[in-house]
Amino acid sequence: MRGLSRHLATLCVVLLLVFGPGQGRAEQFAAGPRPGQTPVEIEADSLSSDRRAGTYLARGNVRIRHGDLTLLADEIEWHPQSGEARAPGRVSLVDAEGTLSGEDLVINLETGQGHLAQGRFFLAEHNLYVTGEGIERISTNQYRLARGTFTTCDGERPDWSFSARDLKVDLGSFARGRHARFHLKDVPVLYVPYFFYPAKTERESGFLMPRYGYSDRRGWEVSLAYYQVIATNQDATLYLDYLTELGLGKGAEYRYVFEAHEGEALVYHISGSGDQGDAYAIEWRNDGQLAGATRFGADIEYVSDRDYWQTFGEAAGEYNRDKTESKLFLSRSWEQQTLGGQLKYLKNLDDPSDATLQRLPQVRYSLVPVELGESPLYFGFDGTYDHFWRREGTKGQRLTLRPTLAAPFRVGVLEVAPELAYRQRFYSASGAEDDFSQKGMAEFTTRLSSSFARVYSPQGKRVRRIQHVVGPDVVYFYTPPTDQGRLPSFDAEDRIGPLHRLSYGLTNRFTARIEPADGPARYREFLYFRLSQDYDIRESPPDPLNPRDNLRPFSDLRAELLVRPTRWGYLDFDGRYDLQTRDGKRTGFATLSLDAGVDDDRGNGAVLGYHYLREDLEYFQARVYTALLHPVHAQLQYRHDQLTSTTLETVLDLEYRSQCWSLFLTLSDRPGETRYLVSFALTGVGRVGKFGGSLDRAD
Repeated sequence: MRGLSRHLATLCVVLLLVFGPGQGRAEQFAAGPRPGQTPVEIEADSLSSDRRAGTYLARGNVRIRHGDLTLLADEIEWHPQSGEARAPGRVSLVDAEGTLSGEDLVINLETGQGHLAQGRFFLAEHNLYVTGEGIERISTNQYRLARGTFTTCDGERPDWSFSARDLKVDLGSFARGRHARFHLKDVPVLYVPYFFYPAKTERESGFLMPRYGYSDRRGWEVSLAYYQVIATNQDATLYLDYLTELGLGKGAEYRYVFEAHEGEALVYHISGSGDQGDAYAIEWRNDGQLAGATRFGADIEYVSDRDYWQTFGEAAGEYNRDKTESKLFLSRSWEQQTLGGQLKYLKNLDDPSDATLQRLPQVRYSLVPVELGESPLYFGFDGTYDHFWRREGTKGQRLTLRPTLAAPFRVGVLEVAPELAYRQRFYSASGAEDDFSQKGMAEFTTRLSSSFARVYSPQGKRVRRIQHVVGPDVVYFYTPPTDQGRLPSFDAEDRIGPLHRLSYGLTNRFTARIEPADGPARYREFLYFRLSQDYDIRESPPDPLNPRDNLRPFSDLRAELLVRPTRWGYLDFDGRYDLQTRDGKRTGFATLSLDAGVDDDRGNGAVLGYHYLREDLEYFQARVYTALLHPVHAQLQYRHDQLTSTTLETVLDLEYRSQCWSLFLTLSDRPGETRYLVSFALTGVGRVGKFGGSLDRAD
């Protein structure tokens, strides 16, 4: 009988909000819904109505649907005229936001407002659990709880939770509470009179979790930060750092994305304590468009002194920088012309004298070679104006004009591109031998190149075609000797030596056509290899039978190799091998750079690098990271100077990643400084990722 009763009740699932009084189920469907009201569907083991009271009573596995709202209970009394439903005992309310469960529910199905006792709300999208002795549902996304708790941790005894006497949760905004306690497991460890916690995953304003640490240079340190969402395209972060050995640091970072501009700016100042002086930094990066398709860019960085980098540099290569460079530039391009200008200011942190040369401003104009009428000739032009300024020393101006005339042609498979140029320089300088000077010089180049291709058809499952392209090239350069002794000397362009040289090379490219089983074909250049060398004709022996030992016509042999076998691995090699002999012995590599890396897209990988410059530089660097020890995620960085047998940097980053929180520990050891950093993050609350003084720049 129970099964038959439920079957009959299920057949009568659509009850209309407006109905005529009646005792039999046939009358339940006698009228349509009132305009603007939503039909209600009911399933139950038994269903009855009270004609006088105008109510329906459903018992046994009751399910009521009203739009996106579903009500589950053992017994529900529904008042169609008011839209109110009452459910004594255990009850669950499910909608698009989550699941609300508890006891003794009273809710208006039309407005969504209601209340229940011993309630528990679960927001699946954010894994947010909210419980309370009493829960009032103000709307579909607002709840008020008496003696409520919330957490993002699973389990009956969550790793952490907040409890509050009066807790209000706005889904898509914040959970706010008064007289709150923070619990680890069941133990209260912190009291705050008021708190708020983000209840959505979009960007949200609020305090970030602090970062703590200790270092030999800074002493004990703590970093606090507040993140402010200004608009969908703008945000700001305010920093407050306290360092026992240095003082109090204050900073502000602003990021923006507008229709024609995007960038970020940072200003930071630390008030020195004790014998420490004040220090500061300014940074601004911008890329955007002005009226008339004019591009405007900024790359500003300025610090008070070199100690600033050593104190606040966190990235490898940042803490040992010796200069800052600031640039503002404008550029405008047409079909074949480009006009640009920049202000460039350089600060030498090793030698903060007034003799540092600045370019204020520099203006460049370029004309891409254009065909001269019906002739085979192409005309191009480059012009540069530099205004050199410094507080002490020679100042001046230089105008460089360089027209070119080219006549490219093709002979069979060989492409030939001869070019004749004339470089004319005009100077106006104070403190030089001549206030005004000029010098012109001719330059001639010819490039010969070709390419040959072949396609192979391997029997691979995914790789169906491989194209191999071979490209030989030879370039001839000639610049006659020119006396430039009376010209001012600002930079390397003021002393252009004679040139009589051949450069030749051979390039190989391998490209695979990959045809996956479920998708379009794609192409990957998985191998690039080039060999190149120069031959200086001026250094060639005048008499092959009587060569001079000090002549070195052949340059180093350069090899470049790029390997991309898969999307998760790479190998880059760039080396120059000295073919000359010294004391009857080969000298070996003059320069060598080797970088390789793998990443399995699951948190495991390694990056290795080796860099060598004969007699000046030789160091090794490595970074290894893994998630195989989950919940512990580890990363180790190491840099070593082979010339001095000195470890430049060792950094160990550890993260203990729980389901609803993470603990971060960083140990770093650099010459003159050992640091320990600790930070903590709760799910939904970001942490301070860096001290406010770090500009995160590396050469």
